[in-house]
Amino acid sequence: MMRLALPKGRNLPTTLEALRAAGLGLDGFGTNGRKLWSTVVEDDLEVLLLKDWDVPLYVEYGVADFGVVGSDVLDEMDGDLLVPARLREGGCRLSLIGPEGSLPAAGAQIRLASKYPNLARQLVASRPWSAEIVRLSGSVELGPLLSLTEVALDIVQTGATLRENGLVELEVVAEVQPCLVFNRASYQRHRERLNELVRNLEEKGQVI
Repeated sequence: MMRLALPKGRNLPTTLEALRAAGLGLDGFGTNGRKLWSTVVEDDLEVLLLKDWDVPLYVEYGVADFGVVGSDVLDEMDGDLLVPARLREGGCRLSLIGPEGSLPAAGAQIRLASKYPNLARQLVASRPWSAEIVRLSGSVELGPLLSLTEVALDIVQTGATLRENGLVELEVVAEVQPCLVFNRASYQRHRERLNELVRNLEEKGQVI
């Protein structure tokens, strides 16, 4: 029996849809309330429901054999995982956001709020302005709204939250997709089954 780590929140519905299209029934999963650890006998799987940031850790340390996690989290954490595919649905953008016209000018010194300090530092290093990185764990939009920072680096999906709060996307930094990830040792043990999963995802048009 293999163990699968799935993300809570916005990526869960599209992830379940893709995996079911690829042949995993996952019968009953997602309908059992707050249960975080389920056994799906028909698929010979144990399924963990985790916060997005925890998925790569559980997979890298071998607690889970494979999982699905956003490419934004993978880029921020820089772990040692196999990434055989990106799922087609569930995409969003990592963007620099702030009030209209607040894109920093060359030579400016600003503060930038983000839950992605490593990616924020990489961004600043490639720009003609400099910034103090202010790490926030939630409601990153409040940084520029309340003048804690001039701008923020955060995920944008529909842009509705930005519009409701008078903010805009100043620059799209990266396209973000849910990624299928494998533990390296688990891939050696379950190579045939995991390769079949990837093939099925490709055949059903679930990956890009």
